[in-house]
Amino acid sequence: MAVSTRSEEKPVLRIAMVGHVDHGKSTLIGRIRHELSSLPGTSAVDPSIGGNWAYVVDQLQEEREREMTIDTTQTFLETPALRLIFIDVPGHQELIQNMLTGATRAEAAVLVLAADEGVRVQTRRHALLLSMLGIHSVIVAVNKMDLVGRSETAFHALADAILAELGVLGITASATIPVVARDGDNVVTASAAMPWYAGASVVEALGEVETVAADFDGVRFPVQDVYRHDVPTVVGRLLSGSIAEGDALIVCPGGAKVRVAAVRRFPENHAPVEAGESVGLVLEGELPKRGDVLAADDDLPRSSAELAGRVFWLASQPLAVGEELALRCGTRSATVRVAAVADRLDSATLDPLPGTGQLGSMELATVTLSAGTPLVVEPFTRLPGLGRFVLERGGTPAGFGIVP
Repeated sequence: MAVSTRSEEKPVLRIAMVGHVDHGKSTLIGRIRHELSSLPGTSAVDPSIGGNWAYVVDQLQEEREREMTIDTTQTFLETPALRLIFIDVPGHQELIQNMLTGATRAEAAVLVLAADEGVRVQTRRHALLLSMLGIHSVIVAVNKMDLVGRSETAFHALADAILAELGVLGITASATIPVVARDGDNVVTASAAMPWYAGASVVEALGEVETVAADFDGVRFPVQDVYRHDVPTVVGRLLSGSIAEGDALIVCPGGAKVRVAAVRRFPENHAPVEAGESVGLVLEGELPKRGDVLAADDDLPRSSAELAGRVFWLASQPLAVGEELALRCGTRSATVRVAAVADRLDSATLDPLPGTGQLGSMELATVTLSAGTPLVVEPFTRLPGLGRFVLERGGTPAGFGIVP
Protein backbone atom coordinates (compact mmCIF):
# COMPACT_ATOMS: atom_id res chain seq x y z
CA MET A 1 0.00 0.00 0.00
CA ALA A 2 0.94 3.65 -0.02
CA VAL A 3 3.43 4.92 2.52
CA SER A 4 2.21 6.63 5.70
CA THR A 5 3.91 9.86 6.73
CA ARG A 6 3.33 9.12 10.43
CA SER A 7 2.53 5.83 12.09
CA GLU A 8 -0.76 7.06 13.50
CA GLU A 9 -2.06 8.42 10.19
CA LYS A 10 -3.75 6.66 7.32
CA PRO A 11 -1.53 5.79 4.36
CA VAL A 12 -1.25 8.62 1.81
CA LEU A 13 -1.36 8.07 -1.95
CA ARG A 14 -0.63 10.90 -4.41
CA ILE A 15 -2.25 10.29 -7.78
CA ALA A 16 -1.58 12.20 -11.00
CA MET A 17 -4.68 12.46 -13.19
CA VAL A 18 -3.37 12.52 -16.75
CA GLY A 19 -4.68 12.24 -20.30
CA HIS A 20 -5.65 14.19 -23.40
CA VAL A 21 -7.52 17.49 -23.05
CA ASP A 22 -11.29 17.11 -22.56
CA HIS A 23 -11.12 13.40 -21.84
CA GLY A 24 -12.58 13.99 -18.37
CA LYS A 25 -9.83 14.12 -15.75
CA SER A 26 -11.36 16.94 -13.71
CA THR A 27 -14.86 15.50 -14.12
CA LEU A 28 -13.69 12.17 -12.70
CA ILE A 29 -12.14 13.83 -9.63
CA GLY A 30 -15.25 15.94 -9.09
CA ARG A 31 -17.49 12.88 -9.28
CA ILE A 32 -15.29 11.01 -6.80
CA ARG A 33 -15.58 13.95 -4.42
CA HIS A 34 -19.34 13.92 -4.78
CA GLU A 35 -19.60 10.16 -4.27
CA LEU A 36 -17.48 10.37 -1.13
CA SER A 37 -19.71 13.19 0.19
CA SER A 38 -16.91 15.74 0.08
CA LEU A 39 -18.96 18.35 -1.75
CA PRO A 40 -20.99 20.91 0.20
CA GLY A 41 -24.40 19.41 0.95
CA THR A 42 -25.59 15.89 0.26
CA SER A 43 -27.77 16.29 -2.80
CA ALA A 44 -26.91 14.36 -5.98
CA VAL A 45 -26.32 17.59 -7.91
CA ASP A 46 -25.04 20.65 -6.09
CA PRO A 47 -26.74 23.81 -7.42
CA SER A 48 -23.46 25.75 -7.66
CA ILE A 49 -22.05 23.14 -10.04
CA GLY A 50 -25.05 22.41 -12.23
CA GLY A 51 -23.90 18.85 -12.79
CA ASN A 52 -20.51 19.86 -14.20
CA TRP A 53 -18.23 17.92 -11.84
CA ALA A 54 -15.08 19.45 -13.35
CA TYR A 55 -16.06 22.75 -11.71
CA VAL A 56 -15.20 21.19 -8.35
CA VAL A 57 -11.56 21.02 -9.44
CA ASP A 58 -11.24 23.80 -12.05
CA GLN A 59 -11.53 26.70 -9.64
CA LEU A 60 -10.32 29.55 -11.84
CA GLN A 61 -12.99 31.39 -13.77
CA GLU A 62 -10.86 31.19 -16.93
CA GLU A 63 -10.68 27.40 -16.52
CA ARG A 64 -14.44 27.17 -16.20
CA GLU A 65 -15.06 29.40 -19.20
CA ARG A 66 -12.57 27.51 -21.38
CA GLU A 67 -13.59 24.14 -19.87
CA MET A 68 -9.98 23.01 -19.51
CA THR A 69 -7.52 22.76 -16.64
CA ILE A 70 -4.84 25.45 -16.91
CA ASP A 71 -2.85 24.98 -13.74
CA THR A 72 -2.03 21.95 -11.61
CA THR A 73 -4.50 21.57 -8.74
CA GLN A 74 -4.66 19.20 -5.79
CA THR A 75 -7.77 17.63 -4.28
CA PHE A 76 -7.60 15.95 -0.86
CA LEU A 77 -9.99 13.09 -0.07
CA GLU A 78 -10.27 10.32 2.49
CA THR A 79 -11.59 6.79 2.31
CA PRO A 80 -11.99 4.59 5.40
CA ALA A 81 -8.52 3.11 4.74
CA LEU A 82 -6.63 5.73 2.72
CA ARG A 83 -5.91 9.42 2.25
CA LEU A 84 -5.94 10.36 -1.44
CA ILE A 85 -4.29 13.41 -3.00
CA PHE A 86 -5.45 13.85 -6.61
CA ILE A 87 -3.10 15.99 -8.70
CA ASP A 88 -5.11 17.19 -11.70
CA VAL A 89 -2.70 18.13 -14.47
CA PRO A 90 -3.44 19.93 -17.75
CA GLY A 91 -3.91 17.94 -20.94
CA HIS A 92 -3.30 20.73 -23.44
CA GLN A 93 0.03 20.72 -25.32
CA GLU A 94 0.89 24.31 -24.40
CA LEU A 95 0.58 23.40 -20.71
CA ILE A 96 2.83 20.33 -20.73
CA GLN A 97 5.25 22.10 -18.34
CA ASN A 98 2.44 22.30 -15.75
CA MET A 99 1.79 18.60 -16.29
CA LEU A 100 5.44 17.79 -15.54
CA THR A 101 5.41 19.95 -12.41
CA GLY A 102 2.39 18.10 -11.07
CA ALA A 103 3.34 14.57 -12.06
CA THR A 104 6.75 14.69 -10.37
CA ARG A 105 4.97 14.69 -6.99
CA ALA A 106 2.87 11.60 -7.69
CA GLU A 107 3.38 7.94 -6.75
CA ALA A 108 0.64 6.59 -9.02
CA ALA A 109 -1.46 7.78 -11.94
CA VAL A 110 -4.92 7.47 -13.44
CA LEU A 111 -4.75 7.76 -17.23
CA VAL A 112 -8.12 8.96 -18.49
CA LEU A 113 -9.08 7.96 -22.05
CA ALA A 114 -12.29 9.15 -23.74
CA ALA A 115 -14.12 6.24 -25.38
CA ASP A 116 -15.32 8.33 -28.32
CA GLU A 117 -11.83 9.59 -29.23
CA GLY A 118 -9.45 6.85 -28.07
CA VAL A 119 -5.67 7.27 -27.90
CA ARG A 120 -4.65 10.81 -28.86
CA VAL A 121 -1.40 12.78 -28.99
CA GLN A 122 -1.49 13.95 -25.38
CA THR A 123 -2.45 10.46 -24.22
CA ARG A 124 0.85 9.21 -25.61
CA ARG A 125 2.82 12.19 -24.32
CA HIS A 126 1.48 11.86 -20.80
CA ALA A 127 2.13 8.12 -20.82
CA LEU A 128 5.68 8.75 -22.06
CA LEU A 129 6.29 11.26 -19.29
CA LEU A 130 4.90 8.88 -16.66
CA SER A 131 7.40 6.30 -17.87
CA MET A 132 10.18 8.89 -17.86
CA LEU A 133 9.33 9.84 -14.26
CA GLY A 134 9.28 6.22 -13.15
CA ILE A 135 5.56 6.19 -12.34
CA HIS A 136 4.55 2.62 -13.21
CA SER A 137 1.51 2.26 -10.92
CA VAL A 138 -1.09 3.23 -13.53
CA ILE A 139 -4.86 2.74 -13.67
CA VAL A 140 -6.63 3.32 -17.00
CA ALA A 141 -10.12 4.84 -16.83
CA VAL A 142 -11.90 4.52 -20.20
CA ASN A 143 -14.32 7.44 -19.73
CA LYS A 144 -17.43 8.57 -21.64
CA MET A 145 -18.55 4.97 -22.24
CA ASP A 146 -22.07 6.34 -22.73
CA LEU A 147 -20.91 7.80 -26.05
CA VAL A 148 -20.23 4.28 -27.36
CA GLY A 149 -23.43 2.80 -25.95
CA ARG A 150 -21.61 1.34 -22.91
CA SER A 151 -20.54 -1.41 -25.29
CA GLU A 152 -18.35 -4.24 -23.99
CA THR A 153 -16.90 -4.78 -27.47
CA ALA A 154 -15.95 -1.10 -27.80
CA PHE A 155 -14.37 -1.13 -24.33
CA HIS A 156 -12.16 -4.12 -25.05
CA ALA A 157 -11.00 -2.60 -28.34
CA LEU A 158 -10.04 0.63 -26.55
CA ALA A 159 -8.43 -1.27 -23.67
CA ASP A 160 -6.31 -3.32 -26.09
CA ALA A 161 -5.17 -0.14 -27.87
CA ILE A 162 -4.07 1.76 -24.76
CA LEU A 163 -2.47 -1.29 -23.12
CA ALA A 164 -0.39 -1.82 -26.26
CA GLU A 165 0.76 1.81 -26.15
CA LEU A 166 1.67 1.53 -22.46
CA GLY A 167 3.46 -1.77 -23.05
CA VAL A 168 5.85 -0.08 -25.46
CA LEU A 169 6.84 2.23 -22.59
CA GLY A 170 7.25 -0.58 -20.08
CA ILE A 171 4.06 0.28 -18.19
CA THR A 172 1.63 -2.46 -17.15
CA ALA A 173 -1.74 -1.06 -16.05
CA SER A 174 -2.97 -2.51 -12.76
CA ALA A 175 -6.61 -2.03 -13.87
CA THR A 176 -8.52 -0.92 -16.97
CA ILE A 177 -11.99 0.31 -16.06
CA PRO A 178 -15.02 1.36 -18.18
CA VAL A 179 -16.31 4.63 -16.70
CA VAL A 180 -18.94 7.31 -17.16
CA ALA A 181 -17.53 9.92 -14.80
CA ARG A 182 -20.48 12.27 -15.25
CA ASP A 183 -22.95 9.62 -14.04
CA GLY A 184 -20.68 7.85 -11.56
CA ASP A 185 -20.53 4.53 -13.42
CA ASN A 186 -17.70 2.43 -11.91
CA VAL A 187 -16.27 5.49 -10.20
CA VAL A 188 -16.71 4.46 -6.55
CA THR A 189 -19.04 1.46 -6.87
CA ALA A 190 -19.97 -1.01 -9.60
CA SER A 191 -22.29 0.20 -12.35
CA ALA A 192 -25.55 -1.63 -13.05
CA ALA A 193 -25.50 -0.03 -16.50
CA MET A 194 -22.45 -2.11 -17.50
CA PRO A 195 -23.15 -5.54 -15.93
CA TRP A 196 -20.60 -7.21 -18.20
CA TYR A 197 -17.78 -5.55 -16.23
CA ALA A 198 -16.96 -7.38 -12.99
CA GLY A 199 -13.70 -5.64 -12.01
CA ALA A 200 -12.86 -2.92 -9.48
CA SER A 201 -14.17 0.64 -9.55
CA VAL A 202 -11.65 3.50 -9.84
CA VAL A 203 -11.58 4.11 -6.09
CA GLU A 204 -11.38 0.39 -5.33
CA ALA A 205 -8.47 0.04 -7.76
CA LEU A 206 -6.68 2.95 -6.09
CA GLY A 207 -7.02 1.16 -2.76
CA GLU A 208 -5.15 -1.79 -4.25
CA VAL A 209 -2.22 0.21 -5.64
CA GLU A 210 1.15 -1.03 -4.45
CA THR A 211 3.70 1.77 -4.48
CA VAL A 212 7.42 1.19 -4.25
CA ALA A 213 8.71 2.46 -0.93
CA ALA A 214 11.88 4.53 -1.12
CA ASP A 215 14.78 2.42 0.12
CA PHE A 216 17.46 5.12 -0.10
CA ASP A 217 18.41 6.62 3.25
CA GLY A 218 21.74 8.29 2.51
CA VAL A 219 22.14 11.83 3.85
CA ARG A 220 21.45 14.46 1.18
CA PHE A 221 21.11 18.09 2.31
CA PRO A 222 21.17 20.62 -0.57
CA VAL A 223 22.30 23.99 0.77
CA GLN A 224 19.79 26.73 0.07
CA ASP A 225 21.65 29.61 1.73
CA VAL A 226 24.06 30.59 4.52
CA TYR A 227 22.78 33.09 7.08
CA ARG A 228 25.51 35.12 8.79
CA HIS A 229 23.54 37.24 11.30
CA ASP A 230 25.13 35.98 14.54
CA VAL A 231 26.41 32.40 14.28
CA PRO A 232 26.72 31.40 10.58
CA THR A 233 23.88 28.96 9.85
CA VAL A 234 23.47 26.76 6.79
CA VAL A 235 19.82 26.40 5.79
CA GLY A 236 18.08 23.92 3.52
CA ARG A 237 15.75 20.94 3.30
CA LEU A 238 16.95 17.42 4.09
CA LEU A 239 15.94 15.24 1.13
CA SER A 240 16.87 11.89 2.66
CA GLY A 241 18.47 10.29 5.69
CA SER A 242 18.81 12.00 9.07
CA ILE A 243 21.25 14.45 10.64
CA ALA A 244 22.06 14.76 14.36
CA GLU A 245 24.24 17.14 16.31
CA GLY A 246 27.77 15.80 16.30
CA ASP A 247 27.52 14.16 12.87
CA ALA A 248 30.47 14.43 10.48
CA LEU A 249 29.50 15.39 6.92
CA ILE A 250 31.18 16.03 3.58
CA VAL A 251 30.55 19.13 1.46
CA CYS A 252 29.96 18.00 -2.12
CA PRO A 253 31.43 18.51 -4.66
CA GLY A 254 34.40 20.13 -2.91
CA GLY A 255 35.07 17.39 -0.37
CA ALA A 256 35.53 19.60 2.70
CA LYS A 257 34.80 17.94 6.06
CA VAL A 258 32.40 19.60 8.50
CA ARG A 259 30.77 18.71 11.81
CA VAL A 260 27.22 19.57 12.91
CA ALA A 261 27.60 21.68 16.04
CA ALA A 262 23.89 22.48 16.41
CA VAL A 263 20.50 22.01 14.78
CA ARG A 264 18.45 25.19 14.66
CA ARG A 265 14.66 25.20 14.50
CA PHE A 266 11.92 27.55 15.64
CA PRO A 267 10.75 26.93 18.28
CA GLU A 268 14.06 25.60 19.57
CA ASN A 269 14.43 21.84 19.15
CA HIS A 270 17.73 19.97 18.91
CA ALA A 271 16.32 16.57 17.93
CA PRO A 272 17.81 14.83 14.86
CA VAL A 273 16.67 16.23 11.51
CA GLU A 274 14.41 13.84 9.55
CA ALA A 275 13.92 13.69 5.78
CA GLY A 276 11.55 16.40 4.56
CA GLU A 277 12.42 18.94 7.27
CA SER A 278 13.72 22.43 6.51
CA VAL A 279 16.20 23.49 9.21
CA GLY A 280 19.35 25.42 9.94
CA LEU A 281 22.66 23.75 10.73
CA VAL A 282 25.53 25.35 12.63
CA LEU A 283 28.67 23.75 11.24
CA GLU A 284 32.27 23.51 12.38
CA GLY A 285 34.63 23.75 9.43
CA GLU A 286 34.63 25.47 6.05
CA LEU A 287 31.18 26.83 5.24
CA PRO A 288 29.48 25.46 2.12
CA LYS A 289 27.71 27.67 -0.41
CA ARG A 290 24.32 27.59 -2.09
CA GLY A 291 24.07 24.61 -4.42
CA ASP A 292 26.47 22.41 -2.43
CA VAL A 293 25.14 19.16 -0.97
CA LEU A 294 25.98 17.83 2.50
CA ALA A 295 26.36 14.04 2.65
CA ALA A 296 27.75 11.34 4.93
CA ASP A 297 31.27 10.26 4.00
CA ASP A 298 30.28 6.58 3.68
CA ASP A 299 27.78 7.25 0.85
CA LEU A 300 28.63 10.21 -1.36
CA PRO A 301 26.47 11.38 -4.30
CA ARG A 302 27.54 11.33 -7.93
CA SER A 303 29.72 14.32 -8.78
CA SER A 304 30.84 15.04 -12.34
CA ALA A 305 31.36 17.90 -14.78
CA GLU A 306 29.56 15.86 -17.46
CA LEU A 307 25.95 14.77 -17.24
CA ALA A 308 23.88 12.59 -19.59
CA GLY A 309 20.15 12.92 -18.97
CA ARG A 310 16.86 12.14 -20.66
CA VAL A 311 15.51 15.53 -21.73
CA PHE A 312 11.99 16.48 -22.80
CA TRP A 313 12.26 19.69 -24.81
CA LEU A 314 9.51 22.32 -24.38
CA ALA A 315 10.70 25.40 -26.27
CA SER A 316 9.58 26.16 -29.81
CA GLN A 317 13.17 26.72 -30.99
CA PRO A 318 15.18 23.45 -31.07
CA LEU A 319 18.04 22.61 -28.76
CA ALA A 320 21.33 22.31 -30.67
CA VAL A 321 24.75 20.81 -29.97
CA GLY A 322 27.11 23.56 -28.80
CA GLU A 323 24.38 25.70 -27.23
CA GLU A 324 24.88 27.05 -23.70
CA LEU A 325 22.02 27.01 -21.21
CA ALA A 326 21.42 27.35 -17.48
CA LEU A 327 20.84 24.10 -15.59
CA ARG A 328 18.99 24.03 -12.28
CA CYS A 329 19.13 20.90 -10.12
CA GLY A 330 18.19 20.99 -6.44
CA THR A 331 19.49 24.36 -5.22
CA ARG A 332 22.33 24.46 -7.78
CA SER A 333 22.42 26.63 -10.88
CA ALA A 334 25.20 26.16 -13.45
CA THR A 335 26.00 27.04 -17.03
CA VAL A 336 26.21 23.95 -19.24
CA ARG A 337 27.01 23.30 -22.88
CA VAL A 338 25.22 20.73 -25.03
CA ALA A 339 27.85 18.16 -26.06
CA ALA A 340 25.62 15.58 -27.77
CA VAL A 341 21.99 14.70 -28.59
CA ALA A 342 21.12 11.03 -29.12
CA ASP A 343 18.17 8.60 -29.13
CA ARG A 344 15.55 11.15 -30.22
CA LEU A 345 11.90 10.15 -29.82
CA ASP A 346 8.71 11.70 -31.20
CA SER A 347 6.43 12.06 -28.18
CA ALA A 348 3.31 12.22 -30.37
CA THR A 349 3.89 8.83 -32.01
CA LEU A 350 6.61 7.27 -29.79
CA ASP A 351 8.59 6.63 -32.99
CA PRO A 352 12.41 7.05 -33.01
CA LEU A 353 13.76 10.01 -34.98
CA PRO A 354 16.98 10.34 -37.00
CA GLY A 355 19.98 11.99 -35.40
CA THR A 356 20.40 15.63 -36.41
CA GLY A 357 22.33 17.14 -33.52
CA GLN A 358 19.14 18.96 -32.48
CA LEU A 359 16.13 18.33 -30.25
CA GLY A 360 12.81 19.78 -31.37
CA SER A 361 9.80 20.87 -29.37
CA MET A 362 7.92 18.01 -27.65
CA GLU A 363 10.74 15.58 -28.45
CA LEU A 364 12.66 13.40 -26.01
CA ALA A 365 16.35 12.50 -26.23
CA THR A 366 19.46 11.63 -24.27
CA VAL A 367 21.39 14.89 -23.97
CA THR A 368 25.01 15.05 -22.81
CA LEU A 369 25.82 18.27 -20.96
CA SER A 370 29.24 19.65 -20.00
CA ALA A 371 29.68 22.04 -17.08
CA GLY A 372 32.63 24.12 -15.98
CA THR A 373 32.43 22.71 -12.44
CA PRO A 374 31.22 19.35 -11.07
CA LEU A 375 27.46 18.84 -10.68
CA VAL A 376 26.05 16.84 -7.75
CA VAL A 377 23.26 14.53 -8.89
CA GLU A 378 21.57 11.20 -8.14
CA PRO A 379 19.63 8.80 -10.39
CA PHE A 380 16.00 9.96 -10.44
CA THR A 381 14.71 6.57 -9.30
CA ARG A 382 16.99 6.79 -6.26
CA LEU A 383 16.31 10.38 -5.20
CA PRO A 384 14.03 12.56 -7.36
CA GLY A 385 15.11 15.78 -5.62
CA LEU A 386 18.62 15.45 -7.06
CA GLY A 387 17.63 13.40 -10.09
CA ARG A 388 15.59 15.94 -12.04
CA PHE A 389 16.74 19.17 -13.62
CA VAL A 390 15.43 22.11 -15.63
CA LEU A 391 17.21 23.67 -18.60
CA GLU A 392 16.66 27.41 -19.05
CA ARG A 393 17.23 29.51 -22.14
CA GLY A 394 17.30 33.26 -21.54
CA GLY A 395 15.85 32.83 -18.07
CA THR A 396 12.85 30.82 -19.31
CA PRO A 397 12.41 27.08 -18.69
CA ALA A 398 12.95 25.33 -22.01
CA GLY A 399 13.45 21.67 -21.12
CA PHE A 400 12.97 19.15 -18.34
CA GLY A 401 15.30 16.25 -17.68
CA ILE A 402 16.00 13.33 -15.39
CA VAL A 403 19.22 11.53 -14.49
CA PRO A 404 18.94 7.84 -15.42
